[in-house]
Amino acid sequence: MKKTLLIAIMVSLFSISSASAQFLGQLTPAPTVNKGEALLGAYLGVYEDAFSVFGQVRYGMIKYLDLGFKMGMIDWSPGYGASNTGLTLGGDVKYWFMEQRTGDPIDVSVGVGSEHLDVSDYSLVSAGGNVIASYQIAYAEGKTVSPYGRLNVRWERHSYKSPRVQPVGWENGNGSESDTDVALALGAELQLPSDLSLVGELQIDDNVGFVAGVNYNVF
Repeated sequence: MKKTLLIAIMVSLFSISSASAQFLGQLTPAPTVNKGEALLGAYLGVYEDAFSVFGQVRYGMIKYLDLGFKMGMIDWSPGYGASNTGLTLGGDVKYWFMEQRTGDPIDVSVGVGSEHLDVSDYSLVSAGGNVIASYQIAYAEGKTVSPYGRLNVRWERHSYKSPRVQPVGWENGNGSESDTDVALALGAELQLPSDLSLVGELQIDDNVGFVAGVNYNVF
């Protein structure tokens, strides 16, 4: 019964109409950063219509709760105009409530976050919630790999700044539209014997992409 309900929810979510995409992704498994510690990350993203370079900082506020901030540059051609470069940034809060090391089958966390994109003729603001699940596998002394997945459900508002670049099919005369969207991120983090880890992530969104980079734990 539970599996049937989960499948029904997933199908209904993916049937929601969509218009744009998020670009900053998840890039960490479900566990949060320890209280008083920080994580730094640097990433490169390649998407259907875009290319991005950005960084992340996460900080453990209390046990099982951390917050993160991402910022970088993006070169985007959304299908109705010339390629243009701008700023993308986002923030989120994550709470870890299922813990593999204490006997739970997997690690699971939930979170809320927002992302903003601003290029020369277009802007996008989105906000929503995430469910993140991961499973840590030890394959050598001091080395682990953690496959993870994130389901993101969000509201977004996207606007064009000039009537000359209005996309075909947009009927709203004020140059903006709001929508709901859903996306899936599938990735893995490879923990090395030091505080450094490598991460790669496939983002299944309106603008499919792949992001790769490094995470470094700061104590």
